[in-house]
Amino acid sequence: MSYKGGERLKNIVGVRFKKTGKLYYVDINTDEAVKIGDNVLAETSRGQEIGRIVKILGDVNTDDLEMQTFIRIATNEDMKVYKQNEKRALEALEFCKGEAKKLNLNMKLLVAEYIFDASKLIIYFVAEDRVDFRELVKILASKYKTRIELRQIGPRDEIKVYPNLGMCGKEVCCRTYLQNFEPVTIKMAKEQGLQINMSKLSGACGKLMCCLKYEEDTYKQNLQMLPNIGDIVRVKGEKEEAKVIGLDALKLKVKVRFKLSKEEERFSVYPIDMIEWESNRG
Repeated sequence: MSYKGGERLKNIVGVRFKKTGKLYYVDINTDEAVKIGDNVLAETSRGQEIGRIVKILGDVNTDDLEMQTFIRIATNEDMKVYKQNEKRALEALEFCKGEAKKLNLNMKLLVAEYIFDASKLIIYFVAEDRVDFRELVKILASKYKTRIELRQIGPRDEIKVYPNLGMCGKEVCCRTYLQNFEPVTIKMAKEQGLQINMSKLSGACGKLMCCLKYEEDTYKQNLQMLPNIGDIVRVKGEKEEAKVIGLDALKLKVKVRFKLSKEEERFSVYPIDMIEWESNRG
């Protein structure tokens, strides 16, 4: 730890309280050495939570960081409590499922979790329609003597709960590293030249695959350098004009059709530096 003028420099670390959760920042207000993979106990908006250090920033400006209040480096006893809470949460989830069935609530209960000091039990569920779960909350509060929160989540968040494979054969991104869900539109698939087949473009959650977003900026940038489908262009070294019938945005290539006669046509693919056209892109 470094000091200047008798004041301790901040030792900022990035912490995740869930495997692929949002990155939060904590000022490790201690002289203990820490490393990536260590666990810390911090006060968050949800209460006391144990998180894993995934990034060490050191002495940085914290004005733009979402800071959480440091309590201590997690001890062996803290981790035992954490494991006990996980076990208790599983038991609570099973009990909750049984009670929801008795109450004929149309909801799918997914996962339960206690915050560290067990002052709150949070249960996540999915449902097609709005669910009146007030009676269920009363039953849970009476049994567990703690604050109960039932939170409805969407289909994308649901997929993060279970191991699932994507079309690429790897575990879905939202369960391995993806922190935030960004909007994905069918326009992205069209710009990437993909066949609009919803069964092939949809992920395990039934929504458009998040990976359509990954290369969007590259496609947009490259498409600005290419003519439009249907444009009439000239190809260096060719006498006849040609019509654009296809684009390869990643390789910056253009497929064209030459109309040689009523009966004869020729198709060729050229790199963009061989194509001349009057751009009409805005």
